[in-house]
Amino acid sequence: MKTLKQFLVFNIVFFIIGGVASSENLYQSLISTYINNKELNSQREKAKAVNEELIQSYAILKPSITGTFSQSDDLNEGQKNQSGTSIADSNLQTKKKAIKVEQKILQGIPNILASKTDVKISSNELKFVEQNVLLKAVTAYTSVLASKKRLDITRDNLDLADKQVELDKSRYERGVIKLSDLAQSESSLADAKAKFIRSENSFAVSEKDYENIIGYLPKNLETIKNLDLNLPKSLEETLELASLNNPELLISKLNFEKSNYLLKGAAEKFAPKASLSFEVSENEDVSSTISERDQSQFEAKVEIPLYSGGKNYSFYQQKKALKVSAELDYQDKQNETKKNATNVWSEYQLKKSELNLAKAQLQAAEIAYEGIVQEYESGTRDTLDVLNSRSLLLIARLNFIDVERDEITSRFKLLQVTGNLTSLHLKLETKQINPKTNWIRHIF
Repeated sequence: MKTLKQFLVFNIVFFIIGGVASSENLYQSLISTYINNKELNSQREKAKAVNEELIQSYAILKPSITGTFSQSDDLNEGQKNQSGTSIADSNLQTKKKAIKVEQKILQGIPNILASKTDVKISSNELKFVEQNVLLKAVTAYTSVLASKKRLDITRDNLDLADKQVELDKSRYERGVIKLSDLAQSESSLADAKAKFIRSENSFAVSEKDYENIIGYLPKNLETIKNLDLNLPKSLEETLELASLNNPELLISKLNFEKSNYLLKGAAEKFAPKASLSFEVSENEDVSSTISERDQSQFEAKVEIPLYSGGKNYSFYQQKKALKVSAELDYQDKQNETKKNATNVWSEYQLKKSELNLAKAQLQAAEIAYEGIVQEYESGTRDTLDVLNSRSLLLIARLNFIDVERDEITSRFKLLQVTGNLTSLHLKLETKQINPKTNWIRHIF
């Protein structure tokens, strides 16, 4: 039984210091996710598309320049003047080359402001996806670690159960224990095998999830320690940060602002529209008497909407209703964000407490098991006592793994609800990918 005791001590030590010789840490996995995740890269492309819409909306403030080239072939036959005298047939091949510059005056300003708001919305949608993807990566990473530890522990438990059966067979043959004691050991061995198989399957699933999110299969992942996440220190700070930085709340706020601009854009349909244009053209074969003509034309135009069949009024009422809806959505999102932030903060505090309790439970189970094994060796405990104690130790070890994983995940959820689960806040050592780099093109 001394060998069994040494085996237990070795595995407890291995459980505590496991993963020291690892090759990839959490931050490296997050960097890979930030760069390579398909969902995140897809959202970046969508953000670029929204930026292009802003550039398009700015075009109304700039002049449009149009070049025109036309040629027509006119055959005039059977012509007569007013006195009835026939006029000779003519064939005119008219050519025209023209350049026209047109500028709209003070039109589309509300739509430009709405497009600028769309860019801000898109930026927060990208942040929302980035936070979700990074949280998935953290969950995948911690799940692999937890599944690997569960696999190691259930393998150790299987080895212990197997050794227990061998030991009890020897003790049964010597008449030290009853057949029922041996049967209990064999039953415990079967249960240990089932737990080990489930752990193998769970580990395989967690590896696949890791690959789907981060881009490759996990290999030698380091245990998570010394996380410096700069978490909020109180519920009040959590609520304040969430109100300032939570992307879902900011998206709702920006949608409300956008609805104001769209309403102003609808009102613009009732206003006069002014434009200026200047055209220069060269014409050939204009008529039978004019061979060539150079022409320039300046035009100032004002269009006043008088009646549109009720379309413009209906459009205005539509945008007005949508503005009210957006305002209500924003108020609802404010309440929802406060509720979520409070729940996440409470969950974080709960997981910290559960982790301390799980540590105490594990230490107590280890001490109890070691004592019962010693008593078993001295003959004051039977096989059932050892099996029950080992079962409690297994439960404590597996529970500690789950609680440790959940406590780490709760920290990142707290970052998420406060809008700080980003590569910038985490200080990931990688180039920040910013889809706004093409904004400068709107000046051309």
